[in-house]
Amino acid sequence: MHIAGTGCVLMDYLYNNVDFSAPAFRALHSCQPGDGGLHPGGLVFAEDLERFAGRSMTRILPELVGDRPADGQNLGGPAVVAMVHAAQLLQGIGVPARFYGARADDDAGRAMAAILDRTPLDTTGLRVKPGVTPTTVVLSDPHHHDGKGERTFINTIGAAGLFAAGDLDDGFLGADLQLYGGTALVPELHDTLLPVLGQAQAAGAFTVVATVFDFRNQQRHPDRPWPLGESVETYRHVDLLIVDHEEALRLSGCADAAAAARRFADWGTGAVIVTRGAKSMLAWSSGARIAPLPLCELPVCAAADEDLAAHPERRGDTTGCGDNFVGGTIAALAARLQRGGVCDLPTACAWGAASGGLACFHLGGTYIESQPGEKLDQVAAYVRAYAHQVGPAVAVATNDLQP
Repeated sequence: MHIAGTGCVLMDYLYNNVDFSAPAFRALHSCQPGDGGLHPGGLVFAEDLERFAGRSMTRILPELVGDRPADGQNLGGPAVVAMVHAAQLLQGIGVPARFYGARADDDAGRAMAAILDRTPLDTTGLRVKPGVTPTTVVLSDPHHHDGKGERTFINTIGAAGLFAAGDLDDGFLGADLQLYGGTALVPELHDTLLPVLGQAQAAGAFTVVATVFDFRNQQRHPDRPWPLGESVETYRHVDLLIVDHEEALRLSGCADAAAAARRFADWGTGAVIVTRGAKSMLAWSSGARIAPLPLCELPVCAAADEDLAAHPERRGDTTGCGDNFVGGTIAALAARLQRGGVCDLPTACAWGAASGGLACFHLGGTYIESQPGEKLDQVAAYVRAYAHQVGPAVAVATNDLQP
């Protein structure tokens, strides 16, 4: 049993305590969908923001954060952050995890490689491409949304624009569980998801697609649903789709999350999780690869919220919470597959919610362990609290990832 992931990998440059209500931010706020302005909770490409503002990033950034360096730099990207977290949780039960993506041979790329060397994730699939390493400036306002926090992203695609399906070798294609994460930031791969996912399913792989705000297609056609691959046929080859609320609406063309989940089901998706930040999530499964589950609402991890409220000095930021949710979810699925059991969404969501909650205690999405098992112990404690929170009516397996 082994898992593999592909999609977005980049270096995050983190700026905390950025006031989204400040005049400088409001002056760059998007006026209409796809115009290149900043959007809390969303992503904009650096070149589009420069066109929107009429000036370069070297001038824009000091206006937003002042004359200060980044509070931190960290490994980011929906795919790699999820895979690092999954690798950390799975190392004790002997499930290897490998990542495929692109970087350049520059300072940011070397920093990326150095961080990954400190994790249990196998990165032999990380290709070195011409150009610059993908980067994202992450602006975080911990007081936005009534103190729940929010962030916005300014992305440079760089070498990710050269990564394509042909870069996925037999090591990826033979993986038992495959994650496709944030592929909207890897355009060549994203646009060919239909044949790639079809090949994966035909080989018996369990396929998970975790989306990201698709600013490219939002800019192209702000009045149309975002495409996933070439057509809605792509959804038939997705065993589990993980989307946040806004992505669910924009991908489906529906007005609410429940309707979006039903539409994904109509298009042939095997199972769906719609996350809603600090609010509850929606989950549904057809029973194809995951135990059947009627469309239902599951909570976030209350214990993590309680700990944050009791210890505000321990608060990091919300960057990477969703990515760690994905990592916890796929780790739970992989552990169940490793043990020959039937996957179920309540357990997968429990590990996802616990993982996302834990991510609020550090800056950035990637946490480097001081020793193997450190993160698993912390996540497992929240999973046990989550099982108590939902009660016996919602069966949650708490020991699948324990060695």
